[in-house]
Amino acid sequence: MQENTNKSIAVNSLILYIRLAIISVSGLLYTRFSLQALGISDYGLYSVIACIITFISIINTIMVTTSNRFIAIAIGKNDQEEVCRQFNVNLVIHVLIALLTIAVALPLGHWYIVHHVTYDGDMHTVHTVFNVSIVAAALSFIGVPYNGLLIARERFFVFCLTDVAMSLFKLFFTYLLIDHFEHKLIIYTCVMAFMTAFPTVVFFAYCRRQFAAITRFVFVRQWRKYYDVLNFSIGIGIGAIATIGKAQGGALIINMFFSTTMNAGLAVANSVSSILQNFANNAQKPISPQIVKNYAAGNLDRCTSLVCLASKATYLSMFFVSIPFILAPEVIFGLWLKEVPPYAITFTHLLIVDILIFSINAGVNDFVFATGKIKLYQIIVNTLLVSSIVVGYLAMRRGMPPEYLFYVYIAFSFMVFLVRPFIIVRITKFDVWALVRCSYVPVLLITLLFLPTLYLKQIIGQMLSVVVAYAYFVILLYTIGLRKNERHYVNSLVRNKLLRKH
Repeated sequence: MQENTNKSIAVNSLILYIRLAIISVSGLLYTRFSLQALGISDYGLYSVIACIITFISIINTIMVTTSNRFIAIAIGKNDQEEVCRQFNVNLVIHVLIALLTIAVALPLGHWYIVHHVTYDGDMHTVHTVFNVSIVAAALSFIGVPYNGLLIARERFFVFCLTDVAMSLFKLFFTYLLIDHFEHKLIIYTCVMAFMTAFPTVVFFAYCRRQFAAITRFVFVRQWRKYYDVLNFSIGIGIGAIATIGKAQGGALIINMFFSTTMNAGLAVANSVSSILQNFANNAQKPISPQIVKNYAAGNLDRCTSLVCLASKATYLSMFFVSIPFILAPEVIFGLWLKEVPPYAITFTHLLIVDILIFSINAGVNDFVFATGKIKLYQIIVNTLLVSSIVVGYLAMRRGMPPEYLFYVYIAFSFMVFLVRPFIIVRITKFDVWALVRCSYVPVLLITLLFLPTLYLKQIIGQMLSVVVAYAYFVILLYTIGLRKNERHYVNSLVRNKLLRKH
């Protein structure tokens, strides 16, 4: 069983990384072309509208994790009828969320635009951009249970192919937009809205064909199931509010105290950090459903091992892809963007540090959500995250430079890292020392030993320092990051490859 799940994790990881390689390159070029086509002010405006929509659709964000958890638990119990019931319970809830979002978002969003959005163009355009975007977002909510089913069934290739197709289309479209069309912002918004809603159609068609027995519509009259899902989502909601508030609140706070030009710099930094984080999350994504299924099956030792693996792999993957942006940002941004917005490099560095700290406990969330005992964990962790937003806002009000907002975020993320192990011991039986020994110690040692390479660029130049740093990181990863059995596995894999060639 363990061999099969390890093979499944490896295959799914390969699929996800191939997807990521394509969408990462497309995403970097897409950001450049978008910035070039729209200009700094309009691109900054679009990022602000995106933040508003993210805040308004927070209920759906809460339900994504909830849907994935309940469907995966039902699959882990090998109960086909229960999987069908859980799917339909979540589908009904998401349809209601989509309708509620439109009803609440339109007046609330327009109020915020009128009173708080800073823009030097036609405000009617801002309202149009918002209206189109919110309708597309609402339609995408209905696809969440289908996406949850695909993840729980580990059919990663389906949304990987969808993501690749959308990324390539967006790249082609934004390049075309540079020299064609008037009313670029409106056209850009309409195409992005279509891309937002499109995956719902693909997921619906695939699941109806491949999982007809599960996705057949059955109105579940067991109201307790709706209650369980909504009750669980309350605990998730605390985390969603804090996470979205931290991620998107930064853009809104920057817009309040500075301008859309500064928002463009933050939007570029967010694009980079999002691509890097997606790369790191790909190490965790194939492991997450295995953690939930093993917990549902009562295999706690395997579950603990997977949590340690997810935490270590996510952090080291994030570190690996961040190296060029840490050591040679000027070169990369100069090649990537025709015009680099203010503070883009500074914001990128600070966001990377913040995400690295937060990713050390990547597997812990999955374990806690699998247990269902989430309220204490969510309250303590996310109170700290919300506090970072408040303290950051107060720092900006006192006239601090914009980068101080992210210094505050980093400080609170470190606090979260320190308290998480103590919380998990209080709420469930978990071998924290295994997490410390197998995850925390190796990643912190690698980080400390890597720090001297930050000074290499002053001696040998930026690009050569990146090459040397990667070679050094691979050595650290092999000697410290891999356990003895993992090194044996890598050695045998390389040996078998070499023998096949001969």
